[in-house]
Amino acid sequence: MQDRPPAVHSADVDRPDVDRAAIAAPRAAGERSRPWFQFACLLGFAALIRCPAFGEWNYAIDDQYFALVGKRLLAGDRLYVDIWDRKTPLLYLVYAAAATLGNQTLAYQAFATVCAALGGYATARLARLFAPPGAALMAGLAYVTLLSRFGGDNGEAAVFYNPLMAAGALAVVTSLERLRQGFVPWRVTGGMLAAGTAVAFKQSAAFEACFLGAASAWMVLASRRPDGQTLARVAGLALAGATPLLAIAAWYWRSGHFAELRQAVVESNLLRIYPPPGERLRRIAALVGMIGLPLVLAMLGRRRGATDARPWAFVALWGGVALAAVLAYPNLYLHYALPLACPLAALCAPFFARPDIGRLGFAAMLAVNLWLCDTLALADRLKARPAAEALVSYVAQETPSRKLLVFGMPSYLYALLDAKPPSVLAFPPHLFDGAEAGATGHDEVKAMQRILASRPSTVVLQQPLPAAPVNLATVRQLHRYVRSCRRARTMQVYDHDGAVALRIYSRCG
Repeated sequence: MQDRPPAVHSADVDRPDVDRAAIAAPRAAGERSRPWFQFACLLGFAALIRCPAFGEWNYAIDDQYFALVGKRLLAGDRLYVDIWDRKTPLLYLVYAAAATLGNQTLAYQAFATVCAALGGYATARLARLFAPPGAALMAGLAYVTLLSRFGGDNGEAAVFYNPLMAAGALAVVTSLERLRQGFVPWRVTGGMLAAGTAVAFKQSAAFEACFLGAASAWMVLASRRPDGQTLARVAGLALAGATPLLAIAAWYWRSGHFAELRQAVVESNLLRIYPPPGERLRRIAALVGMIGLPLVLAMLGRRRGATDARPWAFVALWGGVALAAVLAYPNLYLHYALPLACPLAALCAPFFARPDIGRLGFAAMLAVNLWLCDTLALADRLKARPAAEALVSYVAQETPSRKLLVFGMPSYLYALLDAKPPSVLAFPPHLFDGAEAGATGHDEVKAMQRILASRPSTVVLQQPLPAAPVNLATVRQLHRYVRSCRRARTMQVYDHDGAVALRIYSRCG
């Protein structure tokens, strides 16, 4: 879609709150409106704020486990059968592809950086529907900043699927008139396919994908009396959105492991224990505080009335659905806010376009959120690589048999030492976190008994374990086992939260 200025209606001509120069500015904006320039700015900015963690394999507990699963898939393991986690498969396939490129950590971090820039570009394209080019580019930069602030400064799932969801939203919002007339442009069908592909990265994306599909279907069905052709168009949208998951389900059905797929991606999320109401309210309050500034700027920008109402309203509705989905989760972590980054940043664009304080608001958005970005905690980043190298060197020296058990983090040690995880439950919290007890479809106590019966020669134990409550049955087994180990050493590594103490027991069994 070519950049073009939003329409200026005759009723707006005499309104003092309408910035007529900003609305009519695309040609004068020059380079800022060109796609290549916007993407180059966004990619450079994303690389700048993310690069302090480049090559740091221990940066986040989730990302390094995704990388381990990718390695194991290349070694022949089957997801959910030989190595277990609960997200949908496409995320792990991305990490498997990164593992074929040499330095897996740098490969997935580089791809995540490109995806961050793509998400920023999609945000700018959305914002351009109701704001001038300069403000739209600011919205894209705000997206990249919010992505890092919300815990997406490395390789979380939403970093990869946000651009797909934004592409789906852009396809719908630029086709509102055609949908109201009962037509379904090919780009909307493609948008539904993109949104469905996002769900193949993480199930929670289904809320936004269903909203985009339902909104499109409603507009088509409301256009006139439904007939066979109209219903066929709506069915085509549904099929496009469902295709990625249908393909995954068909593959597992054909391989005889559909039950494992269902248990992992559906049942395990229903069986795990979630925080009590008090803890949940505390996390919700923290989330609201995080999104407070962009939310205020979005509302102030809308009050100026200098935007085309329909695209802005649709993006606002999408953002509301994304926020409601996050608040509806029984559990809440920082990175669960990542799907909010695109709609929030796009909605701020009209405020950024204000000639009085727009740039000040943009500067405040960047300053506040960059100040809190984990990648820019440079003191920790400088210490992280040497500490991680020392850990790998020591554990490798103490584990010539490669019989290793990681209990806590970092799970990627298995990949670095070319050690096969001793259980299908290779993500350590699935063994020690009390909230996971009974949710994995595997008996954690028996799994721990089998692991210790294999006599791992080295145990890497995080102190304290990051869980409350812990699974006492498995933790007590481990504590009894490490009493027989003939050597113990405490080492310190650094992740995105800072220092982490590890107790390495070796010459065990």
